Amino acid sequence: MPEAEPEVPPEIEDYLIGLSAHAGQLGGAIGSAAAGAIAGPGAAAGASRGGARGGARGAARLKTKVEQRSGDVPGTAEQVTARLTAAFPKAKPLPAGDHVRLAVPVGATGLQQIVIDAELGPSDGARVHVRLRGFGKEGLISRKPTRTVTEQAWAAITSGAT
Repeated sequence: MPEAEPEVPPEIEDYLIGLSAHAGQLGGAIGSAAAGAIAGPGAAAGASRGGARGGARGAARLKTKVEQRSGDVPGTAEQVTARLTAAFPKAKPLPAGDHVRLAVPVGATGLQQIVIDAELGPSDGARVHVRLRGFGKEGLISRKPTRTVTEQAWAAITSGAT
């Protein structure tokens, strides 16, 4: 029996689709500015709004890639959180209740982001159980950024260095 696909929390799916909408909006705005310079100011009205709709529609059709790692790692929950956040200084913290959730920008522009979600179990003072998941939108031709960022996050939290 094939393994069930991991579930993507709706707030993460919405966040990733929103990123694509924002990127589409930027592209539409740049395109409308170029068209306005060539054909006049009214030639490309609404292009940024159309770009946002197109970006969101395209992202909604892309399946969200999920990478998972889990195990006991050295340190307390606070130390693991500190190692994870230190590994990604440009990451943006996202609301996640009792999880640690970061949006990690990828690439030169940072418009593509991978969401890292770490669930930390109880600590015995020396070790803590961690379930780490990475979520990202990837196209057909991909450098596998979701896997790469998830592996970097796992390496950071298992390092044991503070």
